[in-house]
Parts: sequence; C-alpha cells; structure tokens
Amino acid sequence: MTKITLNKLVKKINKENEPPEGWTAEAKQGAKYFTNLGHSLNDLDDGGDMAEEFNRIMNLDSDLYK
Repeated sequence: MTKITLNKLVKKINKENEPPEGWTAEAKQGAKYFTNLGHSLNDLDDGGDMAEEFNRIMNLDSDLYK
C-alpha cells in the first residue's frame, strides 16, 4: 500500500474537482454546488453550460425565483 500524506491527498482531490480555467465565475460556482452534493465534475459538460444552469437553480437570488 502506498503511503500519502493528508496534505498531498487533499491537494490531489481538490485538483480533480477543480473546474477548467475557461469556465465563467457562474459556472465555477455551479460546479461547487454540484460537487458539494456529492456529484463529480465528470458528470457536467466540458463547456460549463450545465454548471451555469445549476448555479441559476441553486442561487435563490436568481431570476428563476422572482
């Protein structure tokens, strides 16, 4: 079994769950909501459109709830 420090493990997991650089701030926030619910970023599209839509759904201040 390979030994890994907790710090390295956390960095590895955070790197795997980091949205791509080209995503908008709204898409990145949507990705945070999505992964906090236990889903993987692999379940979202590569362009970030699904993450942006998820952000609109989860953000109670969005136009969906006015």
